[in-house]
Amino acid sequence: MSTDSSDIVLDFFSGSATTAHAVMQLNAEDVGNRQFIMVQLPEICDEKSEAYKAGYKNICEIGKERIRRAGAKIEKGDTGFKVFKLDTSNLVKWDSTPTQNTDEVYQRMSLLQETIKPDRNDLDVVYETMLKLGIPLDYSVTEVEVNDKKAYSIGEDCLVLICLDYGKDGITAEDIKTMCDDYVPAKIVASEQAFKDDVALSNAHYILKDRNIEMKLL
Repeated sequence: MSTDSSDIVLDFFSGSATTAHAVMQLNAEDVGNRQFIMVQLPEICDEKSEAYKAGYKNICEIGKERIRRAGAKIEKGDTGFKVFKLDTSNLVKWDSTPTQNTDEVYQRMSLLQETIKPDRNDLDVVYETMLKLGIPLDYSVTEVEVNDKKAYSIGEDCLVLICLDYGKDGITAEDIKTMCDDYVPAKIVASEQAFKDDVALSNAHYILKDRNIEMKLL
């Protein structure tokens, strides 16, 4: 029924995101810092509706556009919001369904050579990792470069550094030292396959242990 200036407003049936619009409007009126979380199933728009004819295939698309337009009008274009879609895990898991098909078993084995599904991108994995580590999804995610590898710094003070990039030769011990020296994260998350070899991975463990930094492998 009422909010304080720093509250988070949740609408579990957000429709066209009228609640988000209202939150931004109220913030503009009382210089508040309220945030909003909108949840909506991607219900298909009626093909005869004006929204469908305008190119919006489902209600979520209408809601996102309303937030953009309201932000541009009320907050003069300074609208920061993220959109997440519920999906299966980005990580490959062993399919234990009983089968006598040899070819199918070989296919399952080949899939396990990579821990990340081939149709997923870095940010898919980054946000899943954040969820599994209990990191709020509104924490900043900043792309950084460590030697020739792309990585992602989570949080303003690099709470976690996530590196999924092989670079030219794979992650080396020198790369791990650079990550520690330049960003001083509390934890480093990396794909096990991204390391140059087993020696580089073993050395990384010793380097991080000496610096009291935890490492999680995907």
